[in-house]
Amino acid sequence: MPFYDLHVHTSLSIGENTVAETVEMAKKLDLAGLGIVRYYSSGKLEEIPKSDIDLIVALIIKPTSAEELNEIVKKIRKRAEILMVHGGDYDINRAACENSMIDILCHPELGRKDSGLDHICIKAASENNVAIEINFREILESYNKHRTYNLSAMEKNIKLCKKYDANVVITSGAVSKWGMRSGRELASIAHLLGMELGDAIAAVSTVPEELIKTNREKLADKRSEGVSVVDGDKHEIPRNM
Repeated sequence: MPFYDLHVHTSLSIGENTVAETVEMAKKLDLAGLGIVRYYSSGKLEEIPKSDIDLIVALIIKPTSAEELNEIVKKIRKRAEILMVHGGDYDINRAACENSMIDILCHPELGRKDSGLDHICIKAASENNVAIEINFREILESYNKHRTYNLSAMEKNIKLCKKYDANVVITSGAVSKWGMRSGRELASIAHLLGMELGDAIAAVSTVPEELIKTNREKLADKRSEGVSVVDGDKHEIPRNM
């Protein structure tokens, strides 16, 4: 069963946590694919090096309002294989869940003392096929009461997703190769937070795999084999063929 981590930050310069180093760590962790994340506001995306594992172009948008979110999404939806929203603000969280062009709402609990979501959001996420992220870095790098808030929030969101049949994806959110985890480790974390084991494994395997497959099929008429158009420039994206 292939495992995917759709939220990994890398540097394309020489030094710590380059794409090449991240890929080598992914191989050790037996990951089949990585979402190489870039923020939309960062401008032009450099070419992603070739790899013998699947590298997915993942863009994160960080809007200041629901209106801005919808405007940005219309502009860049066809430029990303996975489109994410930087969550935390309730209005942004809800707008992301209500937009069928969004793939993943990242860390909806970020900076909050609640889960950042309610039944209205999760119902919308289910209807629009927006996955809710469980981000391991938010656990790893939090402390004391903040970690307690994060764990409680994630547990609540997992229960809501189960109740309303919304998808969950589990990611490392790693900003260093040392923050990465294997698919089974990530699934174990979600299991400890209340997900049934089968659902937890699906959240790092079949759920992200289906997102990637569906989006690549939708982008097929906008992209030649193995080439993606991002911010007006073509970037070669390795494929496991």
